Amino acid sequence: MKHSERRVPSPPAGWFHSSVQDLLDLYRHNAWANRKVFDVALGQSPEQLRADAAGTRGSVSDTLTHLARVEYAYLVMMERRQPEQRETYLAHDLAWFRDHVQELGQGYLQLLASATADDLQRDMRIPWFDFPVTVRDGLLQVLSHSAQHRSQVLSWLSSQGVETPDLDYVLMLQETSKQ
Repeated sequence: MKHSERRVPSPPAGWFHSSVQDLLDLYRHNAWANRKVFDVALGQSPEQLRADAAGTRGSVSDTLTHLARVEYAYLVMMERRQPEQRETYLAHDLAWFRDHVQELGQGYLQLLASATADDLQRDMRIPWFDFPVTVRDGLLQVLSHSAQHRSQVLSWLSSQGVETPDLDYVLMLQETSKQ
């Protein structure tokens, strides 16, 4: 059975606008938080970025590259495009990935700005899973996945004596209100 065929209660009037606005706000925060974490990471030595970092996906560099790769893969799937070859993609350095996740953040905001209710409920195929998810599910997965890996990186860096930022949503609001 397709995910979109499951019996779910009808959403209340106005749900679509509210849901999209919530996703837009969360994706703005995701891009802001990604920038903060990449900036802290890029302030560390290359040796520290490549060191085994317990609780992450190998190293800080590996974890942040993975974060970017997943955000990229989901956006490409949602836009029904073909991804860049894995080897080519992974050959970039961490500074490139910092810029790339900001571009991805803009891509998600553009996707959401033009999304319809049907777009969000459309099933999307994720090759590494054997069950259906909707585009909305995929959008939520990207947010939770990136938050998980940002917290891993910040936790490890903090354990190494690196000062790490607070990524609370309200702090993003405070910072962006001053701009």
